[in-house]
Amino acid sequence: MRPLGSLVVLATGLANGQQAIVNMPSADVTPKGRHFVMHETQARGWGPGRSWSGTNFYAYGVGRSTELAVTSYNGGAPLARTFSTGVGFKSAPQLWRESRPKLEAKLTVGQMMILNHRGSGLGSFTYSHGSFRIPRLATRISAGGWAGTRQLFERNTGGALLGAEHPLSKRWVLLGEWFSGRHDFGYAIPGVLFHPDKRQMIVVGWKIPTGAPDGKSALVLEYGITF
Repeated sequence: MRPLGSLVVLATGLANGQQAIVNMPSADVTPKGRHFVMHETQARGWGPGRSWSGTNFYAYGVGRSTELAVTSYNGGAPLARTFSTGVGFKSAPQLWRESRPKLEAKLTVGQMMILNHRGSGLGSFTYSHGSFRIPRLATRISAGGWAGTRQLFERNTGGALLGAEHPLSKRWVLLGEWFSGRHDFGYAIPGVLFHPDKRQMIVVGWKIPTGAPDGKSALVLEYGITF
């Protein structure tokens, strides 16, 4: 098999271990009957304001390209006003599976009901994007939109989202994502993902403010496992 063709196969085979690019929901879905958990830390040990924040993800694959999810958003120190828990689903059916499988074209949709733990009540986070892999390169491009409420984003807002995933080898993937708009998720995050094996993933990234009110960069660290 040619090297570029191998990258396509490897990228598809390792996809089950990754349910988020960084913060942006990816086109990967937890396999039926499997569990996925991931912890994310955003650390900023310099300057005023929040020194770190933590987010925890859990997903369970229910089949038909769908997973159920629970996410704890924006814990940390000091505690954010958007400290919340979301409960919902993500579905990402593959298009043209038989005729063009290497394209890995998907339409991802998701909905989370948000409960704010700082007294702001109930809200929502809705998103959708299309994605595909560039032939021969195996780079996956994702683009779409989202809408969310003040319980998670500080205000009712929405915008565009973009993501890219490029496999470098069997274990390494370059990542990048961007949420548009002026809100708590208004960042671009480049990074790298490492798979110690088919079950585990480690992400290291750098958060660059593009519209977030706090305007602060941070180191992003993630660890996830499928079981």
